[in-house]
Amino acid sequence: MKKDFRFFDSRQKYLLFVTTTNEKDIIAEKISPHLDNIKPKKPSLKIFDAGLGDGTLLMSILRDCHRKFPTIPFSVVGKEISMEDVRLTIEKLPDRFMEHPNLVFTITNLHYDEAACLRSKNEKKQEKINWQNIQLSGNSSYDFHEQLSQLDPLLSQSWQVERHSVSGNPTYKIPSVINIYRKDQEFVVDQILPKNDSVSKSYDIIIASQPYRSRISVNKKVNYVVKPMIEALSDNGKLFLVHSIGKDIVNEIITKIWPAEKPFPSGAKEIVSYLKDNLDPSFLKEIIFSNPEIFTYNLRALPNEIENGIATSLIFSSWNAITYVGQIDDYKTAEAESNGKYNDIMKEYIKENKGLSFSDEMLVVKKIKKTNL
Repeated sequence: MKKDFRFFDSRQKYLLFVTTTNEKDIIAEKISPHLDNIKPKKPSLKIFDAGLGDGTLLMSILRDCHRKFPTIPFSVVGKEISMEDVRLTIEKLPDRFMEHPNLVFTITNLHYDEAACLRSKNEKKQEKINWQNIQLSGNSSYDFHEQLSQLDPLLSQSWQVERHSVSGNPTYKIPSVINIYRKDQEFVVDQILPKNDSVSKSYDIIIASQPYRSRISVNKKVNYVVKPMIEALSDNGKLFLVHSIGKDIVNEIITKIWPAEKPFPSGAKEIVSYLKDNLDPSFLKEIIFSNPEIFTYNLRALPNEIENGIATSLIFSSWNAITYVGQIDDYKTAEAESNGKYNDIMKEYIKENKGLSFSDEMLVVKKIKKTNL
């Protein structure tokens, strides 16, 4: 049976993609220079990750922020609907708490337009919100790992998913907020520990890496994700919006196998244009849009996998990456695999280009004070 492809529900494809490409490392490198101009305001540096994934990118950003702001408390909020991704992110936290003790790490399954104030707009669900404060005792990454590894039962209960009655997309069954911090730092971090008070919060850094399907309309990209994130910026805060753009070999392969497919219909240019046409003019005066930057990242492959004949494992990981980034549904993927032509096409492109590369686009949005104009 043919089913709609849900890009961010394909966990196996995603995890294989993350581990076989260097996308997260390259995005972190692109964001790093922009952090030099961030000026944290008391009482903490405030960071929001609009889609944790497996947490790899956020951990890189936190390491970089620690290098730049080693003594400033960090208030970090990560949004993620996938329980598996939340678990993978939590597994990476022990070292962060060891290196940067005055860190408060908050994880939530709320929607983009809810996460800034950590409150569900569904009042019936809000009444049942699962709000947890987890204090970590000890003073070693081993101690923290031992305690964090015990959170699986809590996640299984708190991160249940159901289908939205209108869109059919996955949504949370129970709104959940989990705050994690070191017990020996409670005196220091108490003032930055989120409270269940529905007060809107603003952020110095917002990371939105692949936060939506590239195929959806500009209207949905902006209203579901981009606009709420811009509104959550603090003065002089920056939003880093990253998405696939398709101006690469991958798009050539997709077009060759599926000529009618157009997985990348709009990018930063269209998003900025829509924002300028639809945001309140007074609010627009507080926003600066960067020139979008297109950059490439690669599929990881050993030289002998290409020079000595294309290895089966390389074909497998390349095909997974192409169908994942291109958002090709399982029905069409299986159909292409059944005739076997994709295998020769893949080998041809990999050999000719000595590997496989992909293109992302990054748009930086900065909020400034009106008095700065």
